[in-house]
Amino acid sequence: MSLYRSRHAAARFLPGMFVRFVQMYVRPRISGLEYLPHEGGFVIAANHQSHADTAVIFASLPLAIRDHFVAAAAQDYFFQGGPQQYFSRVLFNAIPIARDRRGGQDPLRHAARALREGYALLLFPEGTRSKDGSLGPFRAGIGKLLADFPQIPVIPTWIGGTTRVMPKGKFVPRPVQVTVRFGEPLHVEAHPRMRRSWQTAADQIRNAILALGEYPPETPDQTDDFVQDDE
Repeated sequence: MSLYRSRHAAARFLPGMFVRFVQMYVRPRISGLEYLPHEGGFVIAANHQSHADTAVIFASLPLAIRDHFVAAAAQDYFFQGGPQQYFSRVLFNAIPIARDRRGGQDPLRHAARALREGYALLLFPEGTRSKDGSLGPFRAGIGKLLADFPQIPVIPTWIGGTTRVMPKGKFVPRPVQVTVRFGEPLHVEAHPRMRRSWQTAADQIRNAILALGEYPPETPDQTDDFVQDDE
């Protein structure tokens, strides 16, 4: 369970301090903790409104799950050195998701390995942050990933309020109370070689998150390629 855990000395104390800060600063209202598996790998699939989302979800999890948590993040944004890479790795054990297939490598290879190693993996299947809090289309990549892990449960998760904490384009968080709702585990079915089944699985997860949350009118359809987060 040490494969993706940060080995930086600060990782021994900084995440705990950060969690306490987040809990005091945005006072998350949390429901559905009973649905989280206590062992083995699983996927937390959440809506995406803000760069604060990962922090809020991380701070909402029990310590036992935070100890084997990884967050998928865009390789070309969070893995170019500097403070973004440092804090994403030290705080959340972030793993890279490539936005393209240059070099012939699977962009989801680290996500797949994390599941094989028994991590709790956070994914934002919209692939980008919502501008208005609506839930955009889910991209097929989460279905492609889960096609190889039919036994892995997916926890649909809704986050509310983070657009006010840190709207897109803003970098200083505001102390606004947020809500996190974890839903009942899903086991989705997809075929490794059938792209249509990947999208069907992604849509099933999206519908479960829709049922958990409160949204403004939906945004127009986007491309179905999977990327994780954006600038």
